[in-house]
Amino acid sequence: MVGAEWIQTKVLKKASNLQTRLIIRLFYAVLYFFLLVAPLVAQQPKQSTSTYLKNVRVIPDILQVHGDSVRFEVSGSLPATSGVFSKTRRLLLSLRSDEGYLDLGALELNEKNGKMSFKETVAFSFSPWMEGASLELDYVEGRDDASIETKVLAKGVKAPQFLVRLGQPRPGERTPVIGKFDFQEKQQQVRRPVSKVYYFSFEAGKSEWIPGPGNEKVIQEMALFLDQNSDLESIKVTGLQSPEMLEGRSSQLGYLRAETIGQKLLQFFPEISSNQLKIGSRWNDWFDFRLFIAADSNLSEAQKSVYFEILREQGSYFDQATQLKALPGFEEVAAQIYPKLRAVKVEVTAMPATGMTKNQKAYLQEVSLPEAKNPWTYEEWVEVVAACHRLDEKLWVLTSMWRWYQEPSVLSNLAVVRMRQSQAVDDLGSKEILWEEAARLLAEANRLKEDPLTLYNHGQLLALQGFYWEAYKVLSTASLLAKSTPKLLSTIDLLRAALDIRRGDYKLALLRFGSASKGADDLFNQGLANFLVGDYASANLSFESAVLADRESGYGYYGLAMVALELGQLESMSFYLEKAMVVNPFLRAKAKIDPEFGLFFQLD
Repeated sequence: MVGAEWIQTKVLKKASNLQTRLIIRLFYAVLYFFLLVAPLVAQQPKQSTSTYLKNVRVIPDILQVHGDSVRFEVSGSLPATSGVFSKTRRLLLSLRSDEGYLDLGALELNEKNGKMSFKETVAFSFSPWMEGASLELDYVEGRDDASIETKVLAKGVKAPQFLVRLGQPRPGERTPVIGKFDFQEKQQQVRRPVSKVYYFSFEAGKSEWIPGPGNEKVIQEMALFLDQNSDLESIKVTGLQSPEMLEGRSSQLGYLRAETIGQKLLQFFPEISSNQLKIGSRWNDWFDFRLFIAADSNLSEAQKSVYFEILREQGSYFDQATQLKALPGFEEVAAQIYPKLRAVKVEVTAMPATGMTKNQKAYLQEVSLPEAKNPWTYEEWVEVVAACHRLDEKLWVLTSMWRWYQEPSVLSNLAVVRMRQSQAVDDLGSKEILWEEAARLLAEANRLKEDPLTLYNHGQLLALQGFYWEAYKVLSTASLLAKSTPKLLSTIDLLRAALDIRRGDYKLALLRFGSASKGADDLFNQGLANFLVGDYASANLSFESAVLADRESGYGYYGLAMVALELGQLESMSFYLEKAMVVNPFLRAKAKIDPEFGLFFQLD
């Protein structure tokens, strides 16, 4: 790469027209001069070997897209010929790359005094494959189309406006989230393990299961917890024994109780496996008694302190029992706490559920039956959809919801799911199938009721499909209907602004960006519009904001590199371009074929 220390720049702005003039002073050593000149020379066609095409030029020398087309002028002359039998001469112009070929036809030659000259304006519609193509001129004699001499007139096509972010997925990038539901999506939070403690009661001195209301209630509470926290990590089952004489006859009582509860848990909760259960017991231990003392609201803090002081001493279990029994009011405390220690303590640790809970899934299974009844209100259905993070779950819920609520919003939401699913597939055929279904759903939703949100989703779909003008018209209608909903109107206008850039109307795009709240892609698009109108200071600010909003996409860095190149700041350009290429493979490939970046960098 070329160093930048030999360049000092000073940018002056005219207050009248805001045009930027760049004054560059060069103070360089000979070595650095050749480091700059070498790649420049390498980019140019070798003139020394040219016989017929040495007097050919293209204006501009770097091809550029304007609107949807490329336009340039090619001119020059051919050497004079002599002899009666001179052959017919032709010049064939073409655009070539590994991905495509465009025959631009033969140039019209004008002969005067034995010398042939040509000057012709050429224009053609732009396609993405042309960005890395070469403009080539072939010299042909006679009827044979075999080229006698070929000259590369230009390499690459400059098309920064096609970097605009329209929700399209690009190779190696994170998939953009497109479309808008009519409900607030629940953000997927960072999951952390949740623990809860349950106690199952037993009769004094016994280890058999008690099927009474107390234990049944505990089972119901556990079922609710496991429904909300379905990713189970561990269950610790600890059998307890109270200090009562009937409880102390066998040291194995607590363990037998723990085994009983372990078997019941496996019976009541099929999702629990035996290797997730850790069975244990405690005997002649005041640990759990101390926990109940701490939780007893009938005891004052002073009374609790007396108990804790005894239980913290290093004496034996029996010595501590003697001291506790001597405390005033101990019999009342023991009458309250001892029955709680005839129990099994179950400590459950699990991760919060994502998407639907187990009960919700069960309800949906029932809904699919012909005789099923609607289990939820419209609002409850929406809450279930909002909680689902996986697209297939959202699709399942919305499809089931349509059976009970045939509202246009349900169809619009289904279309958004299909649009987002299309982002996740690579082959065009699968994308088109999903696009077609999304279009059908949106058309039916609009037939039932014309709604600005549905129209916005339709516009986003058309932009994905490459129907930019059709998308623009649909979004214009959506904008008129969304006057009373400023937030939606802002969202619509941000997409319209992106389409303005794609269509070449950069000033109108800047008007639409306004003061709306923008994401990283919108900030990049705003910077791109400023760049394309030549307001590099504003472009720089927007690109910097895009970097702060999302460093990993690389687009903000790429925009900063474009600005630095325009201002002659080669060291900054090198820094930002490297940042963009490291994080984004698509931008790396883009930089390699860029006709301006390629003049300064040997990209590998």
